[in-house]
Amino acid sequence: MGKGSLKGWLIVAAMAILFICWGLFVFLVVGDKGPPPWDFGVVRDVPGESPHSTVGPGKAGPPVPQHVDR
Repeated sequence: MGKGSLKGWLIVAAMAILFICWGLFVFLVVGDKGPPPWDFGVVRDVPGESPHSTVGPGKAGPPVPQHVDR
């Protein structure tokens, strides 16, 4: 094993150690903040009845697709 080969392996090992240290740092600093403080309650997920629906109640057919050439 030559001098250039050893230098290459040292660079690879240094990069691996850097990634491991960065991962441990992020894992220990960020941590788990627990459950969020907000509560949306039960969101209805029936099409046409949800407040987030794109088709209002009583309208027939699927919604018109957007950004699609016919």
